[in-house]
Amino acid sequence: MDREPTEPTPDTALTAQVKARALGLGFARVGIARAESLAPEGDWLRTYVEEGRHASMQWLADTAEVRADPTHARMVPGARSVIVVALPYARTEPPSGPSPSRIARYAQGRDYHNVVRRRLRKLEKWLRGLGHDSRWSVDARPVLERAWAVRAGIGFVGKNCCLIVPGIGSHVFLGTVITTAELVVDEPMPSRCGRCTLCLEACPTRAFVGPNELDARRCISYLTIEHDGPIATDLRDGMGEWLFGCDVCQDVCPFNGALAAGRMPRLVDEDDVEPFAPDPRHARDVSEALTMDDEAFTAWTASTPLSRSGRVRIARNAAIVLGNRGERRHLPVLQQAARSHDDDTVREAAAWAVERLRRRGES
Repeated sequence: MDREPTEPTPDTALTAQVKARALGLGFARVGIARAESLAPEGDWLRTYVEEGRHASMQWLADTAEVRADPTHARMVPGARSVIVVALPYARTEPPSGPSPSRIARYAQGRDYHNVVRRRLRKLEKWLRGLGHDSRWSVDARPVLERAWAVRAGIGFVGKNCCLIVPGIGSHVFLGTVITTAELVVDEPMPSRCGRCTLCLEACPTRAFVGPNELDARRCISYLTIEHDGPIATDLRDGMGEWLFGCDVCQDVCPFNGALAAGRMPRLVDEDDVEPFAPDPRHARDVSEALTMDDEAFTAWTASTPLSRSGRVRIARNAAIVLGNRGERRHLPVLQQAARSHDDDTVREAAAWAVERLRRRGES
């Protein structure tokens, strides 16, 4: 009689070494989940795409099947474990940006993809040296990092769809290493939101359909970073002074209370978090974004997440910020942009801002 194949025994010693190495690389949290097809997260993603709530993020639709299964042929066939790491980035200073705009905390310094990637590559290389096929990811590959972080016991997903790490909050970067190594898995973390709905109520553009349900088409982060073309006029008021990204639903979260109170714990060496400190290049007037050419924009945003949005989107956002700010000193630069900017979308946004400032002046 044929015997049923037995499951490999998790390597306890290797698991301990993996966690020690991850912590030694400066990550504040590390957990491990079993590499398997994601359910119900995979079904949720498919529904999200079918309903069009992914907006223009076609890459999300194109990779839905890969994201739902780390053993997919386009990821790591034969994978047994998903290593998940978290690195906090928030400082106690409030979000800043080119005056008078605001930039989300995660984008106020060097591009986090580069910072986290360097550390994950070291972990991946070490595992490969031991004979385990491995592949790192940090936000730029088809991996549902938040889902894996929950399964690995790193944190839980709040009603605002952000991963919340108890003791740290939601201002964290996540990274994964999918590997064929058979490791000891951690216990998933259940939600701790309870009845709190502060994040849902605080969203200025009403982007939440309900708890854990975000419509990207109304999200300020999506609109300022990913969306091409004009932004719907009924959403512009809610964008306020956000030039790139948004922290509103995180700022009101009680699990970020230590940050709000200026008591963020020092979890990693200052040298490790230094790349995420506010960049002096952001300390300039946002109106300059309306007059920059490609060369000036590249120099201004080099090695920062802002470069990913591109000159046109940032200029469009800047015009909306200035329109919402309502300071007449910005009227000349907005009028110039409305007449002669090289992009239709920016000209339209600048014209909207000009009219907004004029109406305020008449009232």
